[in-house]
Amino acid sequence: MPGGLRTTMLNPAEMMPDMNDPDRIAQMAQLAMLLELSSSPKPGNVDRCHDYEDVSFSHFIASAVLSYPSFRRAASGESDIGRLILDTVSAWREWGLRGNTHFGEIALLIPLASAASRPGPLRSEISRVVESTTVEDSICFYRAFELAGARAADVNEMSLKDPGAADEIATRGVRLIDLMRLSQGHDLIAREWATGFSRSFELADALCEMVPRHGLNRGVVLTYITALSEEPDSLVASKFGIDVALEVSRMAGAALRSPDVISSAMEMDRVLISRDINPGSTADLIASSLFIALMRGLRF
Repeated sequence: MPGGLRTTMLNPAEMMPDMNDPDRIAQMAQLAMLLELSSSPKPGNVDRCHDYEDVSFSHFIASAVLSYPSFRRAASGESDIGRLILDTVSAWREWGLRGNTHFGEIALLIPLASAASRPGPLRSEISRVVESTTVEDSICFYRAFELAGARAADVNEMSLKDPGAADEIATRGVRLIDLMRLSQGHDLIAREWATGFSRSFELADALCEMVPRHGLNRGVVLTYITALSEEPDSLVASKFGIDVALEVSRMAGAALRSPDVISSAMEMDRVLISRDINPGSTADLIASSLFIALMRGLRF
């Protein structure tokens, strides 16, 4: 089992004076992606210990690096969230990355980076950022979703899988936040948008407690498994149905109750990989939560 770095929390008086600097915010967003990616074992997901057949650890590293310009643009005040998401996915494709790597994470981290650059508390500002999204953001998001090869649940209204939905969005004037509210009942990423990123803030609280106590890797892994045990993963549900998603949550709960959580998580990882089950939406929430925790002062 890979070891974990010991970590600390900075006191507010020790916080760096340039916390709202665009470069620093973009660094934190990129670091959140990389810390989530490299934590292991994170049952069912690519990490530093194993790849998927079609997408490898190095692909995820590359897509995290290529996301930096969009994070910086968001932190510099660009409010076109949908365009920034589309530009990020386009950059992945220009570099030859064909599989879906971090689509859910950039859908969370780009608006968070934008909110972090604003003067008010992050929790208040993220609500303002998503409420300010436009119809054009919706259209760009649909194009980015298709280009990324992402997956979503089947729905009857304005489905991300429907190539004609963009025309309907334009005709009806549906903003991106409105689309997210339509999907919040079956998609964890959409629910974050619709609820002011409430789950991400809860998990950031957990990370700020667990990481200093257990070290970076173990703290992230324990937070991930706890999150997975508490709520079924929406990506698993979209691919395999809610019953399988609930089964995965029960497996995570059993791992938490075992005498050796990490060994149990490693066994769960082997089972999920063998069944091609990846709780990717939960991993996306860990990345957004890590960003919030870093903004609060979590340090190595």
